[in-house]
Amino acid sequence: MMRRLENYLPAGLAALFALLAIAEVAWPQVPPASPAVGERAGYALVAFVLVVGLMVAMGVAVKLYDVKRKREDEGIAMQARLTDVLLSDPVLTGLPITPTVHVPFSRSAATVITLTGAVPSQGLRETAIRMIEREAASMRTDYRTEDRLHVDPLMSRRAA
Repeated sequence: MMRRLENYLPAGLAALFALLAIAEVAWPQVPPASPAVGERAGYALVAFVLVVGLMVAMGVAVKLYDVKRKREDEGIAMQARLTDVLLSDPVLTGLPITPTVHVPFSRSAATVITLTGAVPSQGLRETAIRMIEREAASMRTDYRTEDRLHVDPLMSRRAA
């Protein structure tokens, strides 16, 4: 998406300047008493400022979208890595534990890792949290873990 916008930017700039030139030449017809030269220059200046303002606003919007997309990609990559860590442990492999990562738009805010699911014992719950926090600490320094795991002792009986 970003590459397509970058490809159209030069053509868009050329089109905007062509429209600006056409607007100057084809400005609405005036009555026989033509306005002063200063007024025509004022119209051209207003049109030019509007075009430049729209271009700047479009550039800022594209940049913000790009930053947002990069932050989402970071969150997806971190979530995949945390899921792999949980699946690589033989004790936690069959348990329905899901890490969800939210990376905020601001770099100064902490990444939020939410663990949801159920485990059969308090020990397994603490093991899962420790594993996630250890792996998250190796990837980022600013993170916060939200524990939404609940202990369900009947899980071990159902599995047996």
